[in-house]
This record gives sequence, C-alpha cells and structure tokens, in this order.
Amino acid sequence: MSMTSCKRFASMLAIMALGVILASCSGGSGGKNPSGGASGDPAPNAGAKDKPITLRVELFDRNNTPAGAPPITDNFMTQYIQKNFGDPNHIKVEFVTVPRSEEVDKLNVLMAANQAPDIVFTYDEPTVQNYVKSGGLTDLGPLLEQHGQDLINVLGEDVLRYGVFEGKQYAIPARRVLTAQSTTFIREDWLDELGLPLPETTEQFYNALKAFKEKKPGKSGDQVVPYGYIDYFHMHPLQYSFWEWDNITDEDLYATPEWLMPGNREAYRFLNKLYNEGLIDPDFALQMNKDTQQFQKDLINGRIGAATPNTNEPVYMGYLAELLKNDPKAKLTPIDPFTDADGKRPKPVYSPNGMYIMVPKNSKNAEAAIKYLNWMAKPENIITLQNGTEGVTYKMENGLPVTLDNEEAQRTLYNYFDYCIILNGKFVSTTDESQNIEANASDPNFKDFTVKSIEYGMNDGIVKPRVEETIQSEIKYATTLKQKDDEIFVKVITAKPADFDSVYDKEVADYMKIGGQAVMDEKRAAFQAQRQ
Repeated sequence: MSMTSCKRFASMLAIMALGVILASCSGGSGGKNPSGGASGDPAPNAGAKDKPITLRVELFDRNNTPAGAPPITDNFMTQYIQKNFGDPNHIKVEFVTVPRSEEVDKLNVLMAANQAPDIVFTYDEPTVQNYVKSGGLTDLGPLLEQHGQDLINVLGEDVLRYGVFEGKQYAIPARRVLTAQSTTFIREDWLDELGLPLPETTEQFYNALKAFKEKKPGKSGDQVVPYGYIDYFHMHPLQYSFWEWDNITDEDLYATPEWLMPGNREAYRFLNKLYNEGLIDPDFALQMNKDTQQFQKDLINGRIGAATPNTNEPVYMGYLAELLKNDPKAKLTPIDPFTDADGKRPKPVYSPNGMYIMVPKNSKNAEAAIKYLNWMAKPENIITLQNGTEGVTYKMENGLPVTLDNEEAQRTLYNYFDYCIILNGKFVSTTDESQNIEANASDPNFKDFTVKSIEYGMNDGIVKPRVEETIQSEIKYATTLKQKDDEIFVKVITAKPADFDSVYDKEVADYMKIGGQAVMDEKRAAFQAQRQ
C-alpha cells in the first residue's frame, strides 16, 4: 500500500469515527453510555425473547487507575462495548478482572475449576500449549471462517498462524502493531551537567553510569541509582550485544537455553561488574516480577540515571509526565548503546503476534466470542476503543488520531489496550509501519521520545524462529525453568567476582538437570523435523 493509500485508509477511519459520540442515557451501568459505531453481525440469539447471553471477558487489572477515574469494569470503554456490541446483539458483556502480575497463575486456577471467562488470554505460549494438550480450548477455525472476516483482514495470515497448534486454530493472536520490546533511556540533563555525550557504545554507557555514581548529578544525592529496572527480560538488549552471533544458528536460537549461548556468560559478567561497583539498584531482586511502582517513584524523584523498560513505557505509563512535573528541567532521552563486536546493536523484538486470545472448551458462547472480536476489528470500533471520542479525547491531524492533552483523555485512555485486545499498539495501517509509529506517537508532548524509543527498540531486531509442534517437555517444565531463570539471574549478578564462574557453572548445570536438557533436546528434534 502506498503512502497515499494509507492516508486514505486513515481518513476513512476518521470519517467513520465521526459518528462516535457520547449520549446521555440511564441504565444498569449507573453512568453515561457511549453511542454510535457499528454493531456487527447479529449474535445467535439476537432479538430473542429469552434471557440475554452473558459473554464474560477477561480484563487485566494493572492497579494503575488514575485518581478520580471510573473503575475499569464500568467506564467509557466498557459502556461503548455494551452499547454498540452488546445491546444490539442481545448480549450482556461482563468483564472479569485478573491481576496482571499474576495472570498465568490466576488463569490456571480458573481454567482448572471450569470457571474461566468465555474469552481469556495470555502472553505465555507454554500455557496455551498446556491448555491444548489437556483439551481445554475450543477450535476457533470454523467460527473464524464463518463470522470473522473483519478480524482476518486486520490480523492477517502471518499473525493468525501463531494461534495454530496441532493443526487447529486454538487461539486468536493479537496483532502486535510495533514489535519493539525494550528501549534504554538516560538522563541527558545529567550528562550535560557532567560534560558527557549521549552513550553510543557499551563502554560509553558504563562510563556514564560510573560518573553518575561518583558525582551524583541533578537531585540524586546519595540515593542515586545509575542503572535501574534490572530483571531477566529487560536485560536482553545488553545480553544480545555480548553473544557471538557468527556461532549461533537458527536452531540454536530456537532450542538452546540462553544460559548456554556463546557469549552469554560474558554478558552476565558485565552485569556482575555493574552490581559489585554499585552501578545498579542493590535491591533489584526484591522488585523483580512485581509492579514497577518503586522504580517509578525513584525515577520521578530524580534518583534513576538510566533504565531499559518496555519500549515507550515512560510515556504510556505516565511516569515521564510525572517526572517533568516534579522537575521541569529533567530530560529523559532514548538511546541505543549496547554494541557487539561488529558495531551492530542486536536485540530481541517481538514476533508479529501479541497475546493469545482463547475460548475455553466448556464455554457455550464461542460464536458470540468470535463475533465480539470481529466487531472489535471494524475500523470505527478500532478508532474509538484506542482513541475515545473525537473532540473530547483526540483530534484528527494529517489523517491520524492525536491524543488531546486533557484530563478526560487521561481518565479514558490510560489502559485502552486492555479493551481493544486484538491489537497490541495503536493501529491505522496494515502495510505502512511509519503510519503506525506516528499513531503510537500521538501524545504531542512526547512525540520525539516515542518515535526514537520505537526506532531504537527495533534497530537490528531479531525474531526467534517458531515451530508449530507442541513441546511437551516445555509444558511440563515451563514454570520450574522460569523460576530457575530468575534465580540464576539474581545469583550470578550478585556473586562475588571471584566466585562468578563457579556460581554460573553450578546454576546452569542445575537448570539443565531440572528440565533444561529435556526441553532443548525436544526443541532440536522438532526444529529439525519441521525443516525436513
């Protein structure tokens, strides 16, 4: 699609969204219901005189509702969904909250008790494989063909194939609009104060951290944390820069545990050095796999010098705005400093699929579930669920929705991605990545930060290969190995430098004994079989 065509597409979305307005009406929600938008195809019992279907939908509770905002189960988004999908189709849409930080554990409990909602989701592929193996999911393929044409058009075959297990469409993968995972940022105003450049290499980054520790710029004082947000997932850009890519095959990338990758030991030796020199948060282990509120507080209060969070997280989680309220002179700048021996900046990026959306086998509302997702894929509903109401929370500019800088937008859109679940990221074009980047940089106050954050997060990106075959050993050992990953991560980083190699060897040997070897062997066999 040409740039002109993309702009026509975006303009079409804008025109269709003009009909989306807020209308006052009383009802069971106890508030104002949105009106406008398309209702989609009728549900199986549309117009029936019997009791409406109740379609139960999982909803992440991120524990981040802004002060004064309505509850996540009864707000603009839920009311719009009920008014424009539920009411016309004789369906009551009920949202079932699950804590984001415990989503896999909670979902496993609900699935085991046959109490899961009609629509559930997870980012964890071994969890999906486990449900497939146990016969716990509905084959959505026939329903998708019959009722999901809009959904198919938006997601595309490349995304949908990630939901195929054992030859059947057991999951509807969300489309990941932008594939960047993590991006590093740094306090550029601190660098300016110390006469240092923006780091462009790992060595320059290390030198900046040392200077932050020694000279305590800005308002950091003795509580300075040169490098924060330390956990297994977000260290991957640094980690990949140490790998010996000439000695790594696609099969290795798919099957070999990261602990055994050529160069991985040296990546963790570097992190161990940072820890022992006091350059990373000494309490990082206490915050791993929990919410990031302490990190955000430290950043807002001027203690964090650099970090590697999710790409553009400081904007969409709101803590960059809070930092600037607290310190208007602060300057948080994205960087891409971790370089390998060839001067490249390899880092993992997401595959084109986001989370896996599923319907439990015992659900009686699979058809309504697919029709709901298909309704969500219509352009006017994408516009509204991701941007709210034109003139109230966004405006159209150059054919793209731009978020307004007002209280209503903050109250309405802070978790929009939890309602438009078929898309990870704001979406305007199926073909033009630049249009989608612009759409995701819709906050005019932080447009440059967002564009750079996405650009750097995708630079020299690497997608791991995928094999469709279910890996039984991965299902069996996934929880144990994930816990061991975190355990090794902490132990090797906090080890005394003289003990580093012995700790690394012991912990990795234990990892292989408790399931790592079995998973690697089965993955290698599956990879080779798929390539034959």
